[in-house]
Amino acid sequence: MHKKLYCLGLVTAWALAIFTGCQKSNQETKAPTTSPQSPDPGLTVARLHWLGKKRIAAESNATNFMAIWNLPESARLEAQTLDKLATAPWRFLSPTPFSSKAPTALLRPLLDDMVQEEAYLEVRGSTNLPGALVLAIRLDAIRAALWRTNLPAILASLGREARTPATEVATSDFRLQTADFSFALSRCGEWTLLSLTKLKIQTAEFGLLEELRSRIQRAEAPFAARATNYWLETDLDLRSLGLQNLPFAPENLPRLTLSVTGDGPDVRTRGELTFPAPLPIELEAWNIPTNLVHDPLIGFMAMRGIRPWLAAGKFWLEQRLGTPPNQAFFWVQDGLPAFHFFAAPSGEASNQLRVVSEFLLKNVNPLIALFPNTTNAPMGAFEQAPDSSLLRWRGLPYIAPNLDLTSVGGNLFITGGLFRNTLTNRPAPAELFQQFQTDTNLVFYDWETTQPCEFGLIQMFQAGRLVFGRARLSLTNNAALPWLVAISPKLGNAGTSLRRVDANRLTFSRTSTLGLTGLEISLLADWLESPAFPKGLFTLEAAPTPLLSVPTPLPVAKP
Repeated sequence: MHKKLYCLGLVTAWALAIFTGCQKSNQETKAPTTSPQSPDPGLTVARLHWLGKKRIAAESNATNFMAIWNLPESARLEAQTLDKLATAPWRFLSPTPFSSKAPTALLRPLLDDMVQEEAYLEVRGSTNLPGALVLAIRLDAIRAALWRTNLPAILASLGREARTPATEVATSDFRLQTADFSFALSRCGEWTLLSLTKLKIQTAEFGLLEELRSRIQRAEAPFAARATNYWLETDLDLRSLGLQNLPFAPENLPRLTLSVTGDGPDVRTRGELTFPAPLPIELEAWNIPTNLVHDPLIGFMAMRGIRPWLAAGKFWLEQRLGTPPNQAFFWVQDGLPAFHFFAAPSGEASNQLRVVSEFLLKNVNPLIALFPNTTNAPMGAFEQAPDSSLLRWRGLPYIAPNLDLTSVGGNLFITGGLFRNTLTNRPAPAELFQQFQTDTNLVFYDWETTQPCEFGLIQMFQAGRLVFGRARLSLTNNAALPWLVAISPKLGNAGTSLRRVDANRLTFSRTSTLGLTGLEISLLADWLESPAFPKGLFTLEAAPTPLLSVPTPLPVAKP
């Protein structure tokens, strides 16, 4: 799993460094005040260290992880993903439309190296110097020669000629300089170094490259030695990477550090989020709706401190919904995929449900009528149950979404789900709630048995595509669905927690089979299967399927 995330992170960071820069906009950028020979080291906005598949495979704690990675279905999905990435530069960067004549075969083996071999990426930027990126990858002489041969040809095919200026130092194999950036390939010890600096540098490299070369000469690696062989390490300043410009991105974006490694049969993920401004989190005592949560459970999530984010939301402000809930709980029962439920305690629950119900009946029902289902009839509509606060969506196959009010221990909760919560009266295990309800610093808790959760999500995603006339994943025409079916029986429990350390800092911890939850795995598969990958999702990008007269069975059987 992490090989795909790593490749995407690398390509994304590279593109950000080239086209958006790691500093302020040109209007805000000051002229350089230091000489090229002694540059300001700038701000490190991203570091990423990938141990490489070869070294991970040799780890004693990676046996279970590698057994999943080495499945034939995993190999097929990996190959498909790298094939798509091999065409991405010509699809997104070339001045001419993508053609089958593009030399994608030159890039494809380099992407294999990025999966197989150890690599390190560092990105820097400052207010008075151009952004800089250096990728260091550990290669033997044969693979290094392939990079030295293929990269100039790749750049030339993108309309950018690779050349070596007369003033070039002997340590560089080639350098490309344009009015916008400088690109160079060089070798130091066992490492091949690709440097990219935004804006033209005439005679001297930005200091980052020389610093990495010095590290390799001193310690035979471009990064500090670790006592633990982490499979993946990242350190990202999300704001300096320009992510604050994305839709819905909060202003108070943090710096993120994350590490992933093996722990027996599991994958351990640890992280820290450091925010530039204090977080307005209110950690009041947990108010768990224990009477509503019933066994057999396969997943449970609890969160608190959410009031400031709800209150700042556009919908909440426009609808004048009053004081938002500060806690929310979600759980999943084994059985049908639709057995997903939630509850949120609120002192203004009655008025909030009334306003939301009126909005759905007045504004959403007319939109639903525009989308016929597989029987070419309207997909039902929201309706108010007689003499009740219950709001339900009638007319959908497989699911029955609903909202209601429920009193638990004298507290009123907004409740709902994809089905009515009347399945069993078996209480949830008391140990489940004892794990976190006395933890005074806990902000978020999530536990799941990933195998049944993942199987249910396969069904739910397919049903959603069916209902809304989107293309369904196929066991024969797609790589993602066979992969999901193959790995599902091999997934164990996943536990995640998020804690507040101080006003500006949160810590993240997870133990799981692949480093991801069932929902994250499903979304990853949907993304990797996108026809426009790395853009979009399969569900949104694939051509819609013509409506059928009779709903077809979902193409997967429970393991």
